[in-house]
Amino acid sequence: MSRHILITGSAGGIGCSIARRFLREGWIVTGIDRAEGVIEHENYSHDTLDITDESAMNCAFGQATSRAQLTAVIANAAVTDLGHHCVSDLNYATWQNVLRVNVDGAFLTARAAARSMVSGGNIIFITSSLAFADSAIANDAPYSASKAAVEMLKQVLALELIPSGINVNTLFPSAKIATGFFSHLPAHQQTDLAPADILDETALFLAGLAPGALTGVSLDQARWDSDPSYRKMLEEGKMT
Repeated sequence: MSRHILITGSAGGIGCSIARRFLREGWIVTGIDRAEGVIEHENYSHDTLDITDESAMNCAFGQATSRAQLTAVIANAAVTDLGHHCVSDLNYATWQNVLRVNVDGAFLTARAAARSMVSGGNIIFITSSLAFADSAIANDAPYSASKAAVEMLKQVLALELIPSGINVNTLFPSAKIATGFFSHLPAHQQTDLAPADILDETALFLAGLAPGALTGVSLDQARWDSDPSYRKMLEEGKMT
């Protein structure tokens, strides 16, 4: 049986890297992005649209399922305040845009995924260590707030979708990644950014989970890479 994954934000950065990895592993991949697709592969299809456009998203999911039943969905598309303003200097329009794309877009993606997965599957949100209170930093309020909201959306969806055999988890890096979000950093710090493929392996793991194997978990990529006991607990479905 073919495995089919839909990935938002697939035209560059983390999403594009993940899409290429799944293609190498033999998956059918559908990509969604506001930008045109950059991947040319017989098993890749791309839809150029805004993930906050409800009608377009529903249509894209309908077209995707006509290709093959969806096995997994990764809600990766996101934006940030590239100026990294403090709250007192933050333009309201910037706040609204980040929350709309990162939260509303994640909601529309997950809702369409839940409606499309008639035989179970996996929904994965890409979030951030900045979603958690103990990792808060100055000058990233809209991004941090949006990713914290997605973490809670994951918790609720995980409870709601257990009867449907759909696992819902989040995946977050603990490193700054070369995605363009950190273009404000000086050149010597740009060289320290992690590569975009840093989440490829963990995305494969979460997308391949059997129904009921692991749900409602926030997977820390850095711990997965460095702590064998943490990885073993995840693989055995013992994390809560």
